[in-house]
Amino acid sequence: MNITPNKLSIAQLFATPNEQFIVPSYQRRYAWGYNQYCALYEDIDMLKENDGHLFGMIILHTSFYTAGINQPELVDGQQRMTTLVLFLKAFEYVYREKGKEDKANEIKKMIICKGLDDIERPKIKLGDLDNKDIENLVLKNQFHDLENKNIRFAINDYIKWLTELEIDDLNRLFFKLTNIAVIIRLDVGMAQDAYKLFETINNRGLKLKPTDIIKNFLLGHAAKINQNAVLEEVKNLWSKVIVNLDDLDSDDFLRQFMSSILQRKITMTLLVVEFKKYYLKNVEFAELLGEFEYYQEDDYFEDDYENEEDTLEDIEIKNENQFTIVEFLEKLVKLSEVYRKISLAKHESVKINRKLRNLNQILSKSTYIFLMHFLLESKHTEREKLSVLKYIETLMLRRHICERRTNENDDIFSKLVGFIGNDDILNKIKNYINEEGYIPDDNDFEVYFPKHQFKGKLIDRAKYVLESIEYFKRGNTDELVIASNQEVHLEHIIPQTISTKKSKLEYGNWEEYLGEKSISKHKKYVNFIGNMTLLGESLNIQAYNNPFAKKKGSYKVSNLLITNELSHYSDFKFSHVDKRSETFTEIALKIWKI
Repeated sequence: MNITPNKLSIAQLFATPNEQFIVPSYQRRYAWGYNQYCALYEDIDMLKENDGHLFGMIILHTSFYTAGINQPELVDGQQRMTTLVLFLKAFEYVYREKGKEDKANEIKKMIICKGLDDIERPKIKLGDLDNKDIENLVLKNQFHDLENKNIRFAINDYIKWLTELEIDDLNRLFFKLTNIAVIIRLDVGMAQDAYKLFETINNRGLKLKPTDIIKNFLLGHAAKINQNAVLEEVKNLWSKVIVNLDDLDSDDFLRQFMSSILQRKITMTLLVVEFKKYYLKNVEFAELLGEFEYYQEDDYFEDDYENEEDTLEDIEIKNENQFTIVEFLEKLVKLSEVYRKISLAKHESVKINRKLRNLNQILSKSTYIFLMHFLLESKHTEREKLSVLKYIETLMLRRHICERRTNENDDIFSKLVGFIGNDDILNKIKNYINEEGYIPDDNDFEVYFPKHQFKGKLIDRAKYVLESIEYFKRGNTDELVIASNQEVHLEHIIPQTISTKKSKLEYGNWEEYLGEKSISKHKKYVNFIGNMTLLGESLNIQAYNNPFAKKKGSYKVSNLLITNELSHYSDFKFSHVDKRSETFTEIALKIWKI
């Protein structure tokens, strides 16, 4: 492993005018938040002139340097390096605002680079999703219309903090940043060594996302195959995975992916280990990796792959004919595309999209394990997919309402992957779920439903239930679709707050209106489904926390049946909540029947 280490000040690190640090598109986006970029500022601010400060280390995959623009690849350290560029840009801006043009121009030279073409480029080139922001910042001085909120917050806070400093304090802080603080730069000539070094360093006690460890494991293997085309294709494919998972939890996607592959629950703690074991067993040329011999001695391969043939056939990856790293990543790209559609409810089919939205409102992320493969399977018709999705809605709502163990859900949907591609899949899934006792029966559902606490993060679940009841009352004709959450809100008929002086002064004495023990009863009843309805935003503002008699006027003009019918009530107290909850339970048993 040929490594060239250098201890450099920040001024030295940014001194080469024809060097541009490249953050590959397969890396995650700039993600440092307030705590991280504020800590960097404070670390520098607290330094004494005779102190030292180590920023940490960056790993660069370098090649032979030329007279033109040189672009070493940042294998590790992209978050830190991007933050330094933002910090320096803030210094440039503030110096210029204070009339110190020479100093501002000096800093500008640090954060731009030029090749033989004399074209100015940012000192750092970010991935596809963030590079436009850094170009707008460094080259065009655009600070406000930045897509990545983390970049926008960091640069604006740095400018705010630096602007508050007197010129002498600003000079001292800049000197400490550029001349006292140091960073270790490791230049590694071979790609495979760079990726291995990254994984080794970050696996030795430092917290690192599983996504990053897996990424470098894959790139390290691609580099060892010793085919440039393979490495570039792997980088390109991984970049597509990262783009598909933008703003989603990539670690959880990979965990659910492995759960679907192995058809059993995989915890986040074991994700990296399980990924490597599976990969080393099934991908060509895995013997080139140092871990191969280690895992060959592990009993895992015999224990966990007893049913391997069925598992792999179901997802079109066959152990008997090992697949290439490119084939593996192509599959991962397809699954990440579907995963995004599920997470954001943006499927091509309008009808499937509604079902996905329903599942997301219920809070059914475990279903993604099964759905990312199921929705990709062309053998199943849309009608068949819709019927399975409807059954999964029923399964998940009943399990949540009846407070079944959530830690079972991953296992359930991992096992369901094995049914994909089978004829009559719906009945086979139903039979399996019934045999294992995974779905609560009508007796349990009838007991739990009226008393379920729809509060906190379960508000969307309450909206889903009320929407479903509204559609049922209208005969499920699909002629009406209730507007988005931004336009129709959840309304608590008995208000969420009734005991404060302010609420009594402004909205009436609900505590007295509700009668004896109203405060203790209120805590239990306020989040029952019988105390909830749907209301348009403008109506909600009028109805908010008003005594019931005054609320009736808003309810009466609502087009929703479940809301409009409330205008016929003369009173609405705890007994009415019970009665309405019971009525809704009778309807629920028909909507989510088994």
